Parts: sequence; C-alpha cells; structure tokens
Amino acid sequence: MSVTEGMNIIDSALNLALGDLENHGMNIDDAQIALLVRLSSLVPEDVFNVARLLRDDAELLTAMSSQEGGAVPTISES
Repeated sequence: MSVTEGMNIIDSALNLALGDLENHGMNIDDAQIALLVRLSSLVPEDVFNVARLLRDDAELLTAMSSQEGGAVPTISES
C-alpha cells in the first residue's frame, strides 16, 4: 500500500467518525476534540509521543506532500 492510499483510508475513517458524531448532534469542534482525546487514550504514550514528533517534522511533511502530489491532507480538507 502506498502512503497516499494509507492516508486516504485514514482520512475516510476519521471523516466518517466525525460525520457520525455530527449526525448525533455534536458540533464539529466538540467532535474533533472527542476524537483526539479518544485516539490519544487508545495508543501507548510512547507511540503517541512519536506521532507528535512526526507531526511536527517539516522534512517528513514535505516528503509526504511530494509523494501525494500536494499538501498533506487534514480531516477538515476532505
């Protein structure tokens, strides 16, 4: 699986979860916060810390962006 395919699968899953929360009456800001809180509690702290470091790595973001042919997608862009 390519990086692009993996990111598309993750983005679709996150958008589906956010949409479901909105459909049940939660506003988008609260839904995003709830999703982040839940995700951060599902993974070990050291894995979460690695993800946080990678999120802030400009070189990695540039590499991902060039593989995808554009900007790194975010949940709100989909």
